[in-house]
Amino acid sequence: MAVRQSLEKVEEWRKIVNSLREAGVEPYPHSFRITHSVRALNELRRQALLEPWVGLVIRTAGRVTDIRRHPNVVFIDLYEDGARFQVMADPRHSLLDYIWRGDYIGVEGVIVKTQRGDYAVRASSLVLLAKAVQPLPEWGKVDRDSPFYMRYRSVAMVLDLQLRWRIAARAKFIQALREAMWKRGFIEIPTPVLQPIYGGAAARPFTTKIWAIDEEWYLRISPELYLKRYIIAGFPKVFEVGPQFRNEDIDALHNPEFWSLEAYQAYADYNDMMKLTEEVVYEAVSAVLGTGVVKYRDQTINFSPPWRRITLHDALREYGGVDPDRLTDDQIKEKLRELQVPVKVYNRGIALVKLFEKLVEKKLVEPTFVLDYPEESTPLCKPHREKRGLVERFEAFVGGHEVANAYTELNDPVRQYEYFVREEELFPKEEAHPLDWDFVEELSFGMPPTGGVGIGIDRLAMVITNAESIKDVIPYPIVKRA
Repeated sequence: MAVRQSLEKVEEWRKIVNSLREAGVEPYPHSFRITHSVRALNELRRQALLEPWVGLVIRTAGRVTDIRRHPNVVFIDLYEDGARFQVMADPRHSLLDYIWRGDYIGVEGVIVKTQRGDYAVRASSLVLLAKAVQPLPEWGKVDRDSPFYMRYRSVAMVLDLQLRWRIAARAKFIQALREAMWKRGFIEIPTPVLQPIYGGAAARPFTTKIWAIDEEWYLRISPELYLKRYIIAGFPKVFEVGPQFRNEDIDALHNPEFWSLEAYQAYADYNDMMKLTEEVVYEAVSAVLGTGVVKYRDQTINFSPPWRRITLHDALREYGGVDPDRLTDDQIKEKLRELQVPVKVYNRGIALVKLFEKLVEKKLVEPTFVLDYPEESTPLCKPHREKRGLVERFEAFVGGHEVANAYTELNDPVRQYEYFVREEELFPKEEAHPLDWDFVEELSFGMPPTGGVGIGIDRLAMVITNAESIKDVIPYPIVKRA
């Protein structure tokens, strides 16, 4: 049925294209030279700088988003790069019989001032540049919950200026993060996307087959273990911005493909990573919005450093109403049952983290570092230098969402091996970090004291653009095919 429907559609498109060519109109010419973009003209109008341009001949091009026909004039709205500008055409122009909403056209004409005091290009010639054989839906009329909105994402970005702005803001945020890191002496350096052993996080990977060597490999879930190899190699400050892949949830806060910034610094610890995180995020937010203060839902969030610091135990006491130092294991288990938090294998440290996630996370609206996690929470972190049973780890929270994770990195190869083994004993296979023996061996050649941090780009972009879901900031989120 799907093949038949597609063939019927293609045949409809063929008729449209052939009819244009029979009428002497080429629907897909090779190029069109412009002198002024729609965005440039719109910006000049916005700044009230177009008056001296009246009478000037220009060439511009864009997508037709609206056509308004009157007896003596036809108004055409051209859209390009998030901006619009008006074109005035003679109703007798032959091309007007062949264009509709969604087509790309080129225009040559003079800048004029309309009777209403606005500006337009009065067209002396019109050229069809690309025929939209499927007319564009009505401008601004889009249902964000519809399958159409998710399936035809490029069209959604045309119709929904807010979506387009969010996508562009995310891109600028990534650029600003990169600039903030380079400014501090970090170099961006690549790590493999395909890896023989996935690691750096507890997550289910995507699996693939490398046919040339007949081996099962994985899409990376984190660049951590390879970035640490660069530290071993003598690069003192490294980072990477790019996609990670986790074969897990799809919801308002999760997408199987997501972007992060991950960074490692020799001779540093998690205190240095806190300072780095709050500074570069603040600088990037300010670069995008012109301010470090944002509106998110019904809250005002100030990204200005320093961010609040609180231990996980204190956060449980202050926000969760439980004292982890006084709770017995039986009381913790009962609390988890009460909160309907499933636990496959009970471990006190992990159970406390789950209580924190359920009772505290959503209450951390202002940027907050939560410090000093139970040692069972990760096999890649150094034990706390003062607090037995804890590790020097923090997570950062903004708007009730976790947006960063950092460690004073473990650089003892014996402990690293033991922690990997402990993980495999404590957790089911799909929840444990696999033993990466190659990494342990490389660690045995010596890695200096190191601080590392991973920053979630999509969730931060969601907060700073006041989006309901990360689907609103990811250009092409994963959705179930019809």
